[in-house]
Amino acid sequence: MYETYAGRVLAVCRRYVRDPDRARDLVHDTFLKAWASLDRFHPWRTGSLGAWLSQIAVHLAVDELRRQQHFMQPSGNLPDEEVSVDTERLQQIPVEELIDLIASLPEGYRAVFNLFCLDGCSHREIAQMLGISEKTSQTQYLKARHKLAAMIAAKYGNHDTEKR
Repeated sequence: MYETYAGRVLAVCRRYVRDPDRARDLVHDTFLKAWASLDRFHPWRTGSLGAWLSQIAVHLAVDELRRQQHFMQPSGNLPDEEVSVDTERLQQIPVEELIDLIASLPEGYRAVFNLFCLDGCSHREIAQMLGISEKTSQTQYLKARHKLAAMIAAKYGNHDTEKR
């Protein structure tokens, strides 16, 4: 089980935790927790084994962030206007580079962005997981989106500057 799924679980952990050593610790914790609760794995309810392990990893990583309170970022105003990035240009950016850009977001932004966009959680679920309000979750997501768009535009340009 470990040999088959460790890479996938590590990738999930790295989405939430920048420190590679801590991410590896979370992989270890994920497999320990899965092994201890193997009787609760039911493919028709929890999905595939890989999906189940990924969910365990997400919950452990979020617990870690909540304990360390990394989900709270300094408050700041959203920019008046979001930087727009051309969809065609966005599709040309290699996935690995997008992952790196997301990984460079501040931890709180990154956690909410990952939970909302990649893990499909609602803001209500995110708020419960992180112990924050739904409004804070929504604001963190918007700030993450704005920051990510600005990073993409700075690195790859955007269609607004191309048309001028």
